[in-house]
Amino acid sequence: MRGSLSAAFAALWLALITLLALVVVAALLVIQNYRGVVEAGEARAMSAAQVVAAHIEWMMEASDQALQRIEEAVGAGPVVQSAGAIADIRQAVGNLPAGFQYSVYDETGRLRFSSIPEAVGVEVSDREYFKRLANGETLVISPQLEERLSGEQVFVVARRIARGDTFLGAASIAIPTKAMDEFWALLELGPLSTVSIVRNDGWVVARHPQLEHTMDLSQSQLFQVHLGDATSGVYSSSASPADGISRIVGFRVVQSWPLVATAGVERGEALAAFWTSLRAGLTIGVPLIGLLLAGAIWIFSLLRADSERRLALEQALNRNSFLLREIHHRVKNNLQAVAALVSMQPLSKESKEDMARRISAMVAVHEQIYEADQFDRLNMAPYAERLVSDVAAGFDDTVAIKVQAEALLVEPDQALSLGLILNEAITNAFKYAFAHRQDGKLSVMLKKEGSVGQLIVADNGPGFDANARKGMGSRLIRGLASQLDGDVRVEADSGTKITVTFPLS
Repeated sequence: MRGSLSAAFAALWLALITLLALVVVAALLVIQNYRGVVEAGEARAMSAAQVVAAHIEWMMEASDQALQRIEEAVGAGPVVQSAGAIADIRQAVGNLPAGFQYSVYDETGRLRFSSIPEAVGVEVSDREYFKRLANGETLVISPQLEERLSGEQVFVVARRIARGDTFLGAASIAIPTKAMDEFWALLELGPLSTVSIVRNDGWVVARHPQLEHTMDLSQSQLFQVHLGDATSGVYSSSASPADGISRIVGFRVVQSWPLVATAGVERGEALAAFWTSLRAGLTIGVPLIGLLLAGAIWIFSLLRADSERRLALEQALNRNSFLLREIHHRVKNNLQAVAALVSMQPLSKESKEDMARRISAMVAVHEQIYEADQFDRLNMAPYAERLVSDVAAGFDDTVAIKVQAEALLVEPDQALSLGLILNEAITNAFKYAFAHRQDGKLSVMLKKEGSVGQLIVADNGPGFDANARKGMGSRLIRGLASQLDGDVRVEADSGTKITVTFPLS
């Protein structure tokens, strides 16, 4: 029972381990796929940031060149309005994209020239970029700010106009922040993605989607953790400072300019393919795992039922074995009781001894059966050795006995007949071959040749005429050999040799 249940539990554990292995493999594949999708999103964000940085670099170079031409067109004197100067400035702007506004301010911050004719009375002395130019910086890029004439969100690229150390004013180009929309549309990063330009002090210059007001990102993850000495990189932002959306962000420092270009891919959009694949896998995998688990439980129930049946059969077998042992034990006891009754009968001593030896041979068979716990087959070798020893102990003659018995398995009925034959042959040898002799030799051999067994009993006595002697022992030997479907051959040359040949079942 314990072994059967162990097999059932072993099968269940094997099934569970197999399921666990499948789950682990599936989990590893999911993790690998997740990492692959994230890495693809990071690569997209990095590539987009590099594209934005390249466009901004070109834009800044073009704006700077236009500002230098405007400065040259203004001339060497103070910044004053004149029709000729305005014409020269417009021509100097060159091929900047449509929508860019250029302006020239005097040293007080008052507008003197503009690409918008109606921009009259605009004054920028309070703007951060103008103050920095007045304090000696050559070129300044403003953060995002509101253009005072139109109210549009722009950022300004402004250049100092000076002669020697004398500040004469500023030339500027106002670039609408919606220019970032074109970059964003070309990149095709998804509806919740972003692109932005940030100054190296953390102030947002431009962004898509456009911000209502500029933001200071100097305390953000980008500036506090990732920028440092790095010129490019990628990181995962759990919540954007602008809108709280989680994104994968790539960044790139704009070469030769104090700007950082960033591109953010919304995590949900980046992982959309992963979640689609995962849902498809779960749609197939979960029912499959459920079926495997149900199959394992079903197999376990079958094995458990089989174990219970095996237990019932084992208990029945043990019960039958116990009953058979008990039967053989009682037969042995009954035979011993018969032997005791025979010894009490008014028979001659020799008859009583012969009867006792025959009964003892039968007792030994049953005793060998229940001691060996084998009811269908009996090994004749130990039985023959014991029987020879028991018979020899009943005589006082000094005889050299040699027993050669192979392991020979026979049925209990065959063992009983062979035991009685052996008993009669040995008894006859002690009675007639070794009487009044000191040099008696007895040889007993039990062997197997193919499907035939042989019992050979030989002595070195004077021999006898088998045809002349028809005693009970001889008749008993021949009768028992007949029960074995065998034959008996007696040889009386230099002793007596009895050979019993019988088929093995």
